[in-house]
Amino acid sequence: MPLVRVSAFGLSPETKKQVASQMHDVMMNNTKAPAEAVWVMFEDVPPENWMICNSMLSEKHPREIFGRE
Repeated sequence: MPLVRVSAFGLSPETKKQVASQMHDVMMNNTKAPAEAVWVMFEDVPPENWMICNSMLSEKHPREIFGRE
Protein backbone atom coordinates (compact mmCIF):
# COMPACT_ATOMS: atom_id res chain seq x y z
CA MET A 1 0.00 0.00 0.00
CA PRO A 2 1.66 3.27 -1.05
CA LEU A 3 1.16 5.98 1.55
CA VAL A 4 1.96 9.59 0.67
CA ARG A 5 2.33 11.89 3.70
CA VAL A 6 2.02 15.63 3.25
CA SER A 7 3.07 17.94 6.08
CA ALA A 8 1.75 21.47 5.66
CA PHE A 9 -0.10 24.30 7.31
CA GLY A 10 -2.92 26.52 6.20
CA LEU A 11 -4.25 24.39 3.34
CA SER A 12 -7.96 24.60 2.67
CA PRO A 13 -10.01 21.41 2.35
CA GLU A 14 -10.36 22.16 -1.38
CA THR A 15 -6.59 22.47 -1.81
CA LYS A 16 -6.01 19.26 0.13
CA LYS A 17 -8.48 17.45 -2.12
CA GLN A 18 -6.72 18.74 -5.25
CA VAL A 19 -3.25 17.86 -3.95
CA ALA A 20 -4.42 14.41 -2.83
CA SER A 21 -5.96 13.73 -6.22
CA GLN A 22 -2.77 14.72 -8.02
CA MET A 23 -0.57 12.70 -5.64
CA HIS A 24 -2.86 9.70 -6.16
CA ASP A 25 -2.42 10.07 -9.93
CA VAL A 26 1.38 10.23 -9.56
CA MET A 27 1.39 7.02 -7.53
CA MET A 28 -0.92 5.30 -9.99
CA ASN A 29 1.33 6.30 -12.89
CA ASN A 30 4.49 5.10 -11.16
CA THR A 31 3.48 1.98 -9.23
CA LYS A 32 1.49 -1.15 -9.87
CA ALA A 33 -0.67 -0.58 -6.80
CA PRO A 34 -4.42 -0.77 -7.25
CA ALA A 35 -6.21 2.57 -6.88
CA GLU A 36 -7.83 1.63 -3.58
CA ALA A 37 -4.41 0.88 -2.07
CA VAL A 38 -3.02 4.39 -2.61
CA TRP A 39 -3.49 6.58 0.46
CA VAL A 40 -2.70 10.27 0.89
CA MET A 41 -2.51 11.62 4.43
CA PHE A 42 -2.23 15.25 5.49
CA GLU A 43 -0.52 16.28 8.71
CA ASP A 44 -1.38 19.84 9.69
CA VAL A 45 1.65 21.30 11.45
CA PRO A 46 1.19 24.68 13.14
CA PRO A 47 3.54 27.45 11.90
CA GLU A 48 5.17 27.64 15.34
CA ASN A 49 6.46 24.10 14.74
CA TRP A 50 8.23 24.97 11.46
CA MET A 51 11.65 26.54 11.09
CA ILE A 52 13.13 27.51 7.74
CA CYS A 53 16.42 29.34 7.23
CA ASN A 54 16.74 30.06 10.96
CA SER A 55 13.30 31.71 11.02
CA MET A 56 10.18 30.39 12.68
CA LEU A 57 7.18 30.56 10.37
CA SER A 58 5.12 31.86 13.28
CA GLU A 59 7.39 34.94 13.28
CA LYS A 60 7.75 35.53 9.53
CA HIS A 61 5.71 34.96 6.41
CA PRO A 62 7.33 32.49 3.97
CA ARG A 63 7.64 35.35 1.44
CA GLU A 64 9.93 37.15 3.87
CA ILE A 65 12.09 34.05 4.28
CA PHE A 66 12.36 33.26 0.57
CA GLY A 67 12.29 36.84 -0.70
CA ARG A 68 9.39 36.25 -3.09
CA GLU A 69 6.17 38.14 -3.63
